[in-house]
Amino acid sequence: MSARLATAAALSASDREEAMAEVRQLITDLRDAAQDGRQLARRYADVLQNVVDEYCVEFEKRAEAALARLEAAA
Repeated sequence: MSARLATAAALSASDREEAMAEVRQLITDLRDAAQDGRQLARRYADVLQNVVDEYCVEFEKRAEAALARLEAAA
């Protein structure tokens, strides 16, 4: 029997249950962290989209004004 199997066999039922509970908690924590990360990424994406949209609107206004000045001078 390998060392891993011997160790697993030596675990008591309460040790196994405790280990399983810890694994379940780790999975839950990882799932929650992933969800938090997705929510944070969405918020930052929304902020970035708003900044880009505002910049584009401002750029368009400035470009249109410059184009109007050029056309008026022609």
